[in-house]
Amino acid sequence: MVSALTGALNSLLFKLNDLLGSEHKSLKGLRGEIGFLESELRSMNSMLRRLADMEEIDAQTKEWRDRVREMTYDIEDCIDLFVHHLGSLTGKAGVIKKMAWIIKGLQLSHRISGHIQELKARVMDESDRYRRYDTMNISSMSSEAHLHRDASGSRTRSVDPRLSALYTEAERLVGIDGPKDKIIKWLMDTQGGISQRLRTMAIVGCGGLGKTTLANQVYLEVKNQFDCSAFVTVSQNPDVKHVLAKILSDVSGAIGGALADEHHLINKLREYLQDKRYFLVIDDIWDAQTWRIIECALVKNSQGSRIVTTTRINEIAKSCCCSYGDQVYEMKALCATDSKRLFFRRIFNSDERCPPQLREAANNILRKCGGLPLAIISISSLLATKPKSLDQWDKVKSRINYTQENSPDIETMAWVLSLSYFDLPHHLKTCLMYLSIFPEDYVIKKERLIGRWIAEGFIHAKQGESLYEIGENYFNELINRSLLQPVDIEDDGQVHACRVHDTILDFVVSRSNEENFVTMVGASDLTSTPTGKIRRLSFHKNSEGSVTMPTYLLRSHVPSLTTFLHAGQVPPLLGFYGLRVLDLENCSGLKNHDLKSIGRLIQLRYLNIKGTDISDLPCQIRELQYLETLDIRSTHVKELPSAIVQLQRLAHLIVDCHVKLPDGIGNMQALEELTGFSVFMYPSTFLQEIGKISSLRVLRVVWNYVDFQGNAETYKENLAISLTKLGTCYLESLSLDIHGHDEEDDFSLHLWTLAPCRLRKLYIGRWHPISRIPNWTESLANLQYLHIYVKRINQEDLRMLGSIPSLLTLYLFSDEAPKEKLTISSQGFQSLTFFKIHCYHMGLVFEAGSMAKLEYLHILISAFQVKSWDGSFDFGIQHLYCLTKVYAYINCYGLTAEEAEAAVNAIMISVDTIPNCPKLQIDRRYAPL
Repeated sequence: MVSALTGALNSLLFKLNDLLGSEHKSLKGLRGEIGFLESELRSMNSMLRRLADMEEIDAQTKEWRDRVREMTYDIEDCIDLFVHHLGSLTGKAGVIKKMAWIIKGLQLSHRISGHIQELKARVMDESDRYRRYDTMNISSMSSEAHLHRDASGSRTRSVDPRLSALYTEAERLVGIDGPKDKIIKWLMDTQGGISQRLRTMAIVGCGGLGKTTLANQVYLEVKNQFDCSAFVTVSQNPDVKHVLAKILSDVSGAIGGALADEHHLINKLREYLQDKRYFLVIDDIWDAQTWRIIECALVKNSQGSRIVTTTRINEIAKSCCCSYGDQVYEMKALCATDSKRLFFRRIFNSDERCPPQLREAANNILRKCGGLPLAIISISSLLATKPKSLDQWDKVKSRINYTQENSPDIETMAWVLSLSYFDLPHHLKTCLMYLSIFPEDYVIKKERLIGRWIAEGFIHAKQGESLYEIGENYFNELINRSLLQPVDIEDDGQVHACRVHDTILDFVVSRSNEENFVTMVGASDLTSTPTGKIRRLSFHKNSEGSVTMPTYLLRSHVPSLTTFLHAGQVPPLLGFYGLRVLDLENCSGLKNHDLKSIGRLIQLRYLNIKGTDISDLPCQIRELQYLETLDIRSTHVKELPSAIVQLQRLAHLIVDCHVKLPDGIGNMQALEELTGFSVFMYPSTFLQEIGKISSLRVLRVVWNYVDFQGNAETYKENLAISLTKLGTCYLESLSLDIHGHDEEDDFSLHLWTLAPCRLRKLYIGRWHPISRIPNWTESLANLQYLHIYVKRINQEDLRMLGSIPSLLTLYLFSDEAPKEKLTISSQGFQSLTFFKIHCYHMGLVFEAGSMAKLEYLHILISAFQVKSWDGSFDFGIQHLYCLTKVYAYINCYGLTAEEAEAAVNAIMISVDTIPNCPKLQIDRRYAPL
């Protein structure tokens, strides 16, 4: 696995070990040298990993680390080239050709031997340098770092700079009244039996949003309404014993005692709080284990006690709110009006007194701050010390990154953000730093980002999980830690893209520059000057619209190239021989001739030309034998060249469904993802080819009857046979889009002879329904997501769907109303969290105890049908205790105006009885009688 912190060392060790196990003749005489490299680099790897855990290292050690890291990239380049040439010397051939290969092999062995000797000399030199200067006294450095850490984990400050938030006067705060009043209303709610239980609210959001400030203002306002109270800060490296002793001291005045252990303090707290109505604020929690220990001391009495926690991590917030009636409060950034008030108040001691000539500059700075209070306060405090002139303000705006501006306020902001960064494991630090490739405010598609992480080698394979699944976990974890902003969110919570807050991006860019991880060219305030060879090159647009190529650019050593420019501004691909990642998405002006030398990029793993004017892929693409991902969506390509089937490592073929695939696709045994093909563009035998790709995990099939005049039965049979085969292999996601459906033709999935037991996602219908839900559906033990469009729903269908144990998300659409009453019983849907059901003429009732984990309900039902059963409008929504959002679309056809109003009121009353007061939106469909 490649890492920003250890370079290519992990990946390199794996490759060297692989070479040592090879029996190729060209390696004769080199095994000893390769073994030496492997042994020395393994020792260096352990040193670099220990350094990666340290927030600060001295200049001499940093220089040694950087030299070793750069060296690993060079060695990997050499080994990759060696392995490629070894592969070209294998195969079947005649006697003359074999003799030529032998001669070529001897020449290669001699040349590689020379490279290995050079690399060995470099490795020995770095080893000697370490011993000679005693650079790597890591043990003492680690001990010193530990001794100088405070409770928050900082080595550079003796006092947490966030402490001032606890003592800020209320009148100086901006934008806090609304959130404060909302939380206090929830805390002091006395309606219903739940009010006397212990309830917890977790405030969650990224660093710098003002969580501590908000929690403190709430605490100051309501603490006197409780028998006892305490405000404690946990922080990143907590002393749990100290935290428990502080709570005990604040609530009771008792001193825990220096010799008291955690168990004793927990018992003392439980004893004291047993009959007290208490209020606690547990601030800045970083891990679930710490919370679980603290929670042991918090008695769940019936006195109406309340707890408020703050954290940057969504999963921690949820773990704090696992009891009935608890709630997570997600903090939002300041609106534009409040941002201006806070900004001007700091500089001019007034909400609006900004000179006209500075207003545009102020707007630009505030846009960069993105409503983050810490960023606004830090930058406005800095500007308050500068002359009130346009050039000074523009200068500050262009220097708002942490390597250029030496100011205590900017350092404080960097320190707060660094807490989140240094709390990340190594692989997530690398994945986060990689985002510096993208421009400010850029919407980054999840599948694009994960595909690139895989190609760069950032993701390490695990048993039972695909690389994409692991990458998706990384993506979700960065969102969970509030370091990425989710974008393009489905109703069921699925996130398809992200954006990086400008303040966080500046921090990430500064780290990336420091580590020579990404080199940006073009954007004036982001352009970096590498200290070594360029490893990842990203071309950004600037205000002038022109880009000057850096004189230090050595193309042959650049493994990753991304551009956000016009094709005419990008240097020719010829010369970038070491490229592994080439991302030209939406590169306007890119033409076929720009790819004519693509075959020379023999190390290429990832090629993205999505959204360009490319109309033909060159046949030289067959030379890209390491290519794993090819994305050609939204191009003018109508047919793939036959050479594609020769790419035996291609795992992700991302194409539009109208692009014609070549014959022989069944030979692509590495293919895991095929994003679309239209069935009737091919002979029926083509479907049998699809069934041969046993490694397929993701498949989209378009069944389009439009303009098809033949007999579809053979297609159905062949599709069923192929899907049955794939379903018994690795198929996890299947999408069947049905278009132009013939009403007399009963498209169904009952021809499948075996259930696709590995399926996790199944999408059927969209434009036209299937006749009925297949019987094998209830056998899909791993299914988590189901989107299905069926002609008619009946009670048996609901029973089958409800028996799927892992089902989390269900979209259920139907055209025809069932004749019988439909009921969601307490026996099924035990894991479901999202339910969207649409049938204009259907009535549906939820029994008590049904869908116990449902959080989101989106329902379109007939109020007339429900009323016809028992004369009431009792939909049973009040039984869905975990709901947080309800969208009810009520078909009022057949009702009087009074009855329609009664139906709406019935839903409102039902929702009001649910503890967490879910968000409710009601829409009436069809005018009442």
